[in-house]
Amino acid sequence: MRSPRETSRRDFLKFAGLGGVALGAAATTALGDAPRQAAVNLRAAEAKNVIFMVADGMNIAALSLADAWSRQRYSVSSRWLRLYRERPVVRSLCETHSVTGLVTDSAAAASCWGIGERIVNGVLNITPDGRKPVTLAQKMKAAGKPVGLVTTATATHATPAGFAVTVASRKSQSEVAAQYLERGIDVILGGGADYFSASLIEAYRKVGYAVTTDRTQLLARQGAGPLLGLFSPKYIPYEFDRVRDPALKVKVPSLAEMTQAALDNLATASAGFFLMVEGGRVDHAAHANDALALIHDQLAFDEAIETVLAFADRHPDTLVIITTDHGTGGIQLNGVGDEDFESAPAYAGTNEAFHRLAKFTSTQEAVIARTKGQPKQVQLDALVASTGLEFKAAELAKVTDLKTFQSLLPKQTGINWTSNNHTADLVEFCSFGPGSPLFTPFLRNDEIHAKVLRATGVPG
Repeated sequence: MRSPRETSRRDFLKFAGLGGVALGAAATTALGDAPRQAAVNLRAAEAKNVIFMVADGMNIAALSLADAWSRQRYSVSSRWLRLYRERPVVRSLCETHSVTGLVTDSAAAASCWGIGERIVNGVLNITPDGRKPVTLAQKMKAAGKPVGLVTTATATHATPAGFAVTVASRKSQSEVAAQYLERGIDVILGGGADYFSASLIEAYRKVGYAVTTDRTQLLARQGAGPLLGLFSPKYIPYEFDRVRDPALKVKVPSLAEMTQAALDNLATASAGFFLMVEGGRVDHAAHANDALALIHDQLAFDEAIETVLAFADRHPDTLVIITTDHGTGGIQLNGVGDEDFESAPAYAGTNEAFHRLAKFTSTQEAVIARTKGQPKQVQLDALVASTGLEFKAAELAKVTDLKTFQSLLPKQTGINWTSNNHTADLVEFCSFGPGSPLFTPFLRNDEIHAKVLRATGVPG
């Protein structure tokens, strides 16, 4: 038999738990309903335009770190988080699974948006039973809406391709480039010039595409019409390196600049448009476990958000979606300093450690590219020098490759990683504008396709 004290305590916890569930449900409903009922999200019956923004590979810690960096270095919060404070944003958690399993790749993730079905990792818009459903881009085109794809990855990479093409393997990027032309994708901006042969470029030109290969040409261009912009053989350089290299800064546009160019091009369409904007190199930085590169590319994506918000303010019939396809790398800022909670303040060294990233002069990718072909020790010495940090001789003696170099950094910066791989995180999904009330507080990635169609009135 339980004692009166045990009974009382257990009954209290049972009651408190039930009350918490009830209160939590009520609070969730209240917090969820307010943005969904906001006038800005209800004023138009249907969205004329859709801007779908993807910070590829961004887990919640990446968003947190970019915001912390922006606040501590520039005294302003990130645009994404200010969006949550300033506007009636409809915010959701999104599940990112694929048919393959709990951890998706970018091809299967984007295909969920492209066809509204979960498929096998590595495939673009072909179902496990071999069907090839009509893609979101094709449906938008059939409704008279031009389609734009903007990315800092290759223009033919898995995420932009997942909205538009039907290909058995994401590795077939030259096939993706050809299908873009066949399907009449109106604006294509990013890297990946290597996947567009000279004959394919000429085929684009023959049907009326303007082709540009540098920032100056892009920014000088005015008016509508099909546009192909390829600004790098493979990926667009990391933002940290792009803005510090005078030649790159002149030649290669930022994500925000490409976004503005796409909007200027598409905005004249009488039936509206669909635009996908991807911060593709956030994912690459996470795969590489390069915190410096990740934070600055996340903030470059943030600048593109600012560009999109300015457009949406002028065009309130625009549905804006900002999300990611999956997490990558498991980045996290950990407490640094005294871990004895009895002695305040614990973790007092965290901010100082985080600020050490400001000493870094280059991303790891740029250092490796600069020292390519040189002896291994020269490369390793250059990596160490690029941090601007001081290491003990015993620590440096253990540096034999990139991994052992990276193992020195968490103690100095407080930033650590769980892997070089994708993760199974629930991810951020937010929207505002006409149609945003359709997005429930919890979403599966394969539900979004149908909701975008419903928001725009485009037939499924």
